[in-house]
Amino acid sequence: MNTLKPDIAIIGGGIVGIATAYYLIESGINCTLIEKDPVGSHASGLAYGSIGASKVQGANYPLALKSVSLHKKLSESLSTHTGIDIQYREKESIRLAFNEKEREFLLSTDSNISNWLEPSQIFSLEPSISKQIIGGIHETKAMDVNTYNLLSALHNAIETKGVQVIHDEVIGINVNSNTSLTLKLKNSAKVMCNKVVISMGPWSNKLSDWINIKLPIIPLKGQILRLSKPGILENCSVSWSGNYANLKADGLIWTGTTEENEGYDESTTTESRDKIMLSAIKMIPEIKNAKIVKQTACLRPMSPDNLPIIGSFTDYPQIYIGTGGLRSGITLGPAIGKVISELILQKSTDIDMTHFKPDRFE
Repeated sequence: MNTLKPDIAIIGGGIVGIATAYYLIESGINCTLIEKDPVGSHASGLAYGSIGASKVQGANYPLALKSVSLHKKLSESLSTHTGIDIQYREKESIRLAFNEKEREFLLSTDSNISNWLEPSQIFSLEPSISKQIIGGIHETKAMDVNTYNLLSALHNAIETKGVQVIHDEVIGINVNSNTSLTLKLKNSAKVMCNKVVISMGPWSNKLSDWINIKLPIIPLKGQILRLSKPGILENCSVSWSGNYANLKADGLIWTGTTEENEGYDESTTTESRDKIMLSAIKMIPEIKNAKIVKQTACLRPMSPDNLPIIGSFTDYPQIYIGTGGLRSGITLGPAIGKVISELILQKSTDIDMTHFKPDRFE
């Protein structure tokens, strides 16, 4: 078998891996993307697709701000260059409060008091919202995207620009030196490269089996329902206590989600279906008459401190990682890919990386 020799190898074709490849190839870096499954098979392709910095708190906020800007640019360039409509759009949204405690929490996360709406104002925007609410936070430009189309467009773009995509499974890494690695693949040629980027979502913890590092990433399952119920949520999306409902560009109401520690089980369950429906009905009582068109499940990568893991390892400076986006994976994905490309190309980025260092678990 021939040995491939790109400058950079990227393992994992979700939003982080494919965005990393996109920004590296834009800078003229020869890179290869290795993904064992079809595009969009896992969390990135099945995600709800909400984009925004307003719901992202703490250390992730600067990363989210950077990503919101990148998403906007991608929405303008990808459709032009690939012909794929990623269905990026801006839409009003309301975060609902049913009691005073929820009201106080929402106001503590949004310093602009003028964003608070009284029930009558909310009903004039979306009459189907529950009459039990006491108000909510209004956002005029909540963004969302069709995540499967986004990944398809990015995949198309990187191949057009010259990234070689290999559909195979990496089963090991040999560290030859600080500037040389060999990736062992299950079915095809070996890959020798100067640097490698690990972006396998919750499967990124395989790196701990390949080299002597600690990478405690685990999967957190989330399930989503797609409902048919014409005539509601046309003017805004709604959310409450970690749940959401939104009429997407495909004409279906997407609602969810769950947080389940079920290992690598990607199956859907009736229990989660019923739980999601109860939350959706609490927000929008008319949803009780909706038809369930589809139910999906995916595994989000979760670190022990719930923060992303981004950068290279002190003992292995040629190995980079980008994972741990949890429920903000689509929001943060382009920025994580961009930051990794910046660290590889110029060893610096405009984001404070203190909280995201891969070595923090050692």
